[in-house]
Order: sequence, then structure tokens, then C-alpha cells
Amino acid sequence: DEDTSWAKQILGDGPPILMISPCSSHPLRNWQATRYATVADYAISKLGMRVVLTGGPSDLEVATGREIESAMKNTAQNLIAKDTIRQSVALLKQATIVISPDSGPAHLASCVGTPVIGLYAATPSKRSGPYNSIELCVDKYAEAARKFRHKEPRELRWGQRIEFPGVMDLIETADVIEKLDAFSREII
Repeated sequence: DEDTSWAKQILGDGPPILMISPCSSHPLRNWQATRYATVADYAISKLGMRVVLTGGPSDLEVATGREIESAMKNTAQNLIAKDTIRQSVALLKQATIVISPDSGPAHLASCVGTPVIGLYAATPSKRSGPYNSIELCVDKYAEAARKFRHKEPRELRWGQRIEFPGVMDLIETADVIEKLDAFSREII
């Protein structure tokens, strides 16, 4: 209850919240900060959403948050490294939708019933995706298998990771915006 109260106070009232948790513990599963910024600006300008950045206190997460903010034309609320694990879960529960690569926050958001646009290329969403939001995932694993392993996905052992530099670049901002638009037409 205390963490939920904290999250509600920090977020306040307002438009629907797009929460971006941009980092995975596996850096090669992370999407480019500039692409997150493009999607964030779209959510604010075209969908009337608020954007909140969340994540842990690692140097990578803090730097990624700053890079997203720097690349944005609009303003996001940056809460990276400003919460505890329990507060993070409370924040995820308050979000309207979350965007995240294959990461703990994607699964935590799914656990608390918050829809997740999962970003998958290094791993298949059908194996590693947020189980309540598989249909919202952008999954480029098949393309990654062909480009980086020179095989069809069915030729790889189940769940084989494709963690190569550039694999997440297969996910275009238009792919994510398409999922966000589809979601917003149904919910917002």
C-alpha cells in the first residue's frame, strides 16, 4: 500500500501513461535510445500520452535515460534510479502501457496486468515475451535468425539467443508505433 501510494503521488493525475523501461540486463537486447525518443515524442504529440522513463541505478540505465531525454523534442518524466524494486512494481501497475526489451520490468508489468509492447529480436517473444501481451510484441527473431545465424528459426534449437551487435536495429520505430496505435485505438 505504501509503494502504491508513493507511485500515485509521484505520477499524479493526468493523461494515460506510456512507461518506457529501456534496458535489459543483456546490453545486446537493448534498443537505441533515439528510437525510444521518437516513439515517446509520437506518444506525447499524437496520442496525448505522458511518458515516464523507469529503470534501475546502473550506469547504463541512467545514461540511456539521459540519452532518451536529450533526443526527445517533448519532455518525459525520468524516474530512472529513483525508486526501489517494490516502488518500481507499483509504478508499472499505474502505467497504461509499457515499452521494454526482454527484461525483468516487462515481465513484472505483465504480472500486475499492465500491457507491454515487448521488443524482441535477440530472443523469440513466444518463448521470452510478457505472457499477457504476446500479441503486442514486436518480434523480429525470424529476421535475426536469417541475418545473423543464416538459418530459419525452426533450424535453431528452441530459444537460442541471437545476441549480436545490431540485432535490435531490426526493430523499426514504425513497428513500435504501429503496436502503440493499435493499442490506443482499443483502450485510450
